Amino acid sequence: MPKLFVVASMAIIGLFACTSSSVPAAPSDATAVIANDEPVVQLVEVSEKSPGSISDVGDMKAARHQFAGVALADGRALVTGGKGIGVGQGGYGIGTLNGTAEVYDPATGQWDWTAEPIKERRSHNLVLLADGRVLAVGGAGNQEFALELAEIWDPATDSWSKTGEMSFARVDAAAALLDDGRVLISGGGDNTLRKHDSAEIYDPETGIWTEVASFAEARLGHTQTMLNDGRVLATGGGNPDGPFVKLAEVYDPETDAWSPVGEMSTGRTLHTATLLTDGTVLVVGGMGKRKTAEIWDPETGLWTPAGETEIPRAQHTATLLSDGRVLVTGALGNKVETEIYDPATGTWSRGPDMSTSRYRHVAVQLTDGNVLITGGNGKEKSEVKAELFTP
Repeated sequence: MPKLFVVASMAIIGLFACTSSSVPAAPSDATAVIANDEPVVQLVEVSEKSPGSISDVGDMKAARHQFAGVALADGRALVTGGKGIGVGQGGYGIGTLNGTAEVYDPATGQWDWTAEPIKERRSHNLVLLADGRVLAVGGAGNQEFALELAEIWDPATDSWSKTGEMSFARVDAAAALLDDGRVLISGGGDNTLRKHDSAEIYDPETGIWTEVASFAEARLGHTQTMLNDGRVLATGGGNPDGPFVKLAEVYDPETDAWSPVGEMSTGRTLHTATLLTDGTVLVVGGMGKRKTAEIWDPETGLWTPAGETEIPRAQHTATLLSDGRVLVTGALGNKVETEIYDPATGTWSRGPDMSTSRYRHVAVQLTDGNVLITGGNGKEKSEVKAELFTP
């Protein structure tokens, strides 16, 4: 709610003759009024940023967790794969996977089936390409712990087509769209549960993957964040039960090299990393009941604390809002609480609670600025429910 501040004007001492004296300016959030040399009290309203609201929207056609989602250029959102109701809930168990895909349309508030992907997947990557198509790559299949297969969905024809295979099978890898339209994917686990230190780049013009420079440290369950200068920041990684990686590295596609950029305050995996509007990166939570957050500045190369979330956050989501704040939703342990980080003040505040607890879910910002929150693990099962956060 807005707060009211009381402002008293200051008496002016001396006359403006021969010499002049300056009067202190009123604060930018107040107006000082002087009448007949008497102090005047004035009430001034200062607006606070809204905590936003959350409302239920149409349920997905299928329940999903460990799935992937992406906002489309036409305002809709696509989700694919994952595990559904009636299959093992363990993070790395083998079970029947959801081989379907569907699209949410904010104009109708409804979900509609799309064409089925060629391969069922969980713990994979979806990347919106520069031409509006979507790349689905990696993850785990029904009989395979890790996949090298890649395919592309074309929203214009609602069809999936195979494209080149990666050099390595990867599950729980990280991917990012480079400035030149290519896709960088790094790390992840292979079919022998070994963590990758390798990385490769996909060229949508040729459909070919090319191996590039490797990490200094192998990573799985890490993050990959595209920076404003065209480089890519990789943070954290590690098995869910540890050890967790503290070292951060940056990839420069111009030189095809990874460079260490210092250690975070703690090792993290299954955390989030969000590019802020000023070009810095906010890192939040991770396995091991992490409540801490920190910011990396590419200008200085330094890490600085960014406060703590109210509850530990792992397997959560963090979404940049249109006003520059960051919305954090869900967490391991079936959390309904949301929190919002404001980089202007460096503070955390409570957002509205979701109607459904969730982790291993998806949250994407739509082109209208609202955030679609859907799926994930609930208290006892995969979730089908979707909600919409309005700033």
